[in-house]
Amino acid sequence: MKKLLLIIACMLLLSSCGHVKLSNGENAIVTLEGVDAISSEDLYKELKKASGTNTLIRLIDKKILSKLYKTTNEEKEYINDAIKLAKKNAKDMGVDLNLYLTYYQGINSEDEYKENLSLDYKRKLWVNDYAKESVNEKQINEYYEKEYFGDIDAKHILITVDVNSNASSDEKTKAEKEAYNKAVEVINKLNEGKNFDDLVKEYSKDKATSSKNGSLGKINIGSYQEEVVQALKNLENGKYSTTPIKSSYGYHIVYKINQDEKKSLKDSEDTIRTIIGNELKENDANFQNKALIELRKKHKIDIKDSEIKKEYENLTKSYQQ
Repeated sequence: MKKLLLIIACMLLLSSCGHVKLSNGENAIVTLEGVDAISSEDLYKELKKASGTNTLIRLIDKKILSKLYKTTNEEKEYINDAIKLAKKNAKDMGVDLNLYLTYYQGINSEDEYKENLSLDYKRKLWVNDYAKESVNEKQINEYYEKEYFGDIDAKHILITVDVNSNASSDEKTKAEKEAYNKAVEVINKLNEGKNFDDLVKEYSKDKATSSKNGSLGKINIGSYQEEVVQALKNLENGKYSTTPIKSSYGYHIVYKINQDEKKSLKDSEDTIRTIIGNELKENDANFQNKALIELRKKHKIDIKDSEIKKEYENLTKSYQQ
């Protein structure tokens, strides 16, 4: 419920200024003829039951995170992109933006949507930072010794699975098979001695790299699709993959140009923290909630309303399980 606590505070202020008191001493917010008046305390209880805890949590997070993270150009771009998408969806549906936001987001205005987007963006920043902080030195050292390797200079040919999102399962299977067969066709041409760069121009659907002979630049774990990076890791310099590599983008044929020496532990630490932190997030469905609980603990949250406090504590316990 929009700005619940602010509304309640205003109601309490207005009712006290009106000097309308009930027999029990509470402030009346509505009086009625022939029936009992409604006090501001009655309304507060009802609104609190409806969404008091969730609204309070958002207010707490907004206050903390606004101090921790300044609004950046990246955040503004994130918000603007989301607004543009919402406006496009509303237009496609032939409805007003506010109606679209009310129906799909449960909010009443573009400004409120922007506030929510800003909070969600800053929450993600905190969750990412908390994930990195959660990685210990032992994990970093083990990862560096066993998993980490030098950056790989590579290029690729991407064959996408061209199918509509609302296609039938048979259509999707057919498109998947066609993409795979096309990738095999490319590999066969490489086996025949065809030039990799020429085949990039002819086949690759990756517009961002096709004009650069398929160059992916220097990549490593966490900087590109894991399946592709792992396949490159196992290739010799100057060799290409002899089987199609499947990722969320489609099917890749990769070529390993060369591989750098592994950076020092000191120079690699931040990257490794990010990689392991991302694994922590992926492997725990409640990681974001746990991270935000720790954020509030760090700022010594103390909820004065006993009912909301109890509900918040129950939520906290459920996320820890």
